[in-house]
Amino acid sequence: MEEYKDKNILVIGLGVSGFAAAELLAKKGFKVSVTDNSSLVQVKHRSKLLREKYNIQVEFGGHSSAFCRGCELIVVSPGVALDYFYNNALLSKVTPVISEIELGYRFCPAPIIAITGTNGKTTTTELIGSILDKAGRNPVICGNIGNPLCGEVCHINEQNIVVLEVSSFQLEFIEEFCPFIGVLLNVAEDHYDRHGGYEQYKRSKLSLFKNQTEQCWAVVFSELEDDFSSKINRNILYFGKGDVDARVNETYISLKLEKAEHSFVDHTNMLLSGIHNMYNIAAAILVAQILDIPKDIVKNVISTFVPPFHRFQKLGIFKGVEYIDDSKATNIDATRVALESVNNKVLLIAGGIDKGGDYRLICKLMREKVKTLILIGEAKDKMRLAYNDCTNIVEAADMMQAVKNAHNLAESGDIVMLSPMCSSFDMFSSYKKRGEVFQAAVKEITDMNL
Repeated sequence: MEEYKDKNILVIGLGVSGFAAAELLAKKGFKVSVTDNSSLVQVKHRSKLLREKYNIQVEFGGHSSAFCRGCELIVVSPGVALDYFYNNALLSKVTPVISEIELGYRFCPAPIIAITGTNGKTTTTELIGSILDKAGRNPVICGNIGNPLCGEVCHINEQNIVVLEVSSFQLEFIEEFCPFIGVLLNVAEDHYDRHGGYEQYKRSKLSLFKNQTEQCWAVVFSELEDDFSSKINRNILYFGKGDVDARVNETYISLKLEKAEHSFVDHTNMLLSGIHNMYNIAAAILVAQILDIPKDIVKNVISTFVPPFHRFQKLGIFKGVEYIDDSKATNIDATRVALESVNNKVLLIAGGIDKGGDYRLICKLMREKVKTLILIGEAKDKMRLAYNDCTNIVEAADMMQAVKNAHNLAESGDIVMLSPMCSSFDMFSSYKKRGEVFQAAVKEITDMNL
């Protein structure tokens, strides 16, 4: 970064990532300015902090060519698409662009374990972090999980290991970023509104490995093996089904050691449930194996690990009906996995902002598992069209009505599950808020019927 020491750096976006990037650059003595099109209270507050503490110029409530013109490096926040800036001649396409994780990487003195995938990133990141913590390896858990790498990097030293959750948006603008261990959990339909299609989206995920060397490791879902050439200069371990390094079957996960398979852990009684989480666990086991973490520590952490909220979170059983909060299922494949992980009939609450996927990919599963589909949000017309001949469909104006409908239609042995297949921003500020509202509605309705 020394080549930019006396140059103008523009940070685009003043969410948590943009704020962390701007603050890091200011602390390191760089000339930085920030632009954001929002006038939200949080943005105004962050603007004030940057101006008062670091004398950083901030533009919010819109982007102007006068403000953006003349920058010599762009640091783009993951939620920002640059098409608007180029189409409106606000930026030059020849100006270098890097992401927040690229910026953080350039100042990071510790090795990085980077986890990406369409689904399961947060669970796997937290699980790996818990294993490292129990083993005394001083992990710093950050990234897309909520606290940006740029916000942590000033507190990181060579004795730490960074466990970094990475999204496809963050990988769009990396140049040197090179994790010691890169983990690719899966790639399924998602973010077509940003990436345009499956192949483009997959390429963004695979870029995680593009700078790795023979000292590095890749831990990869076996179904993606064809995307990895034997000529690639890194060590690769696979997890999944079949003849792989960590194999998942109905009851246990086994490791291939010295060309023989050894049962490693029984997963039938874990707090983490569902086949998708068994793959996440298998990936974490391989990371622990690379780092020579004792097996008893790994097994202990896995057996007691509590899954993060809103990810296939079982809320309890009321009068024979189980309630599950899977609000983090913001794409079709995540809902597919959730439905495949239950045996009983489901009253499914779904909908939100459409992300461009093909809902009909899970029609067969909808017929088999879903007793009634309760639709909310902007995508409900598109979803009704896709599933009209698959299951009974009703609509709800809000989450409370959706939960009431599900409660009234459910019978003993059924499951009421929120698994939206869509992002939340038409009705809620985040998937977390959506899950919290669902849980509050479940509590209110079940308490009323005691």
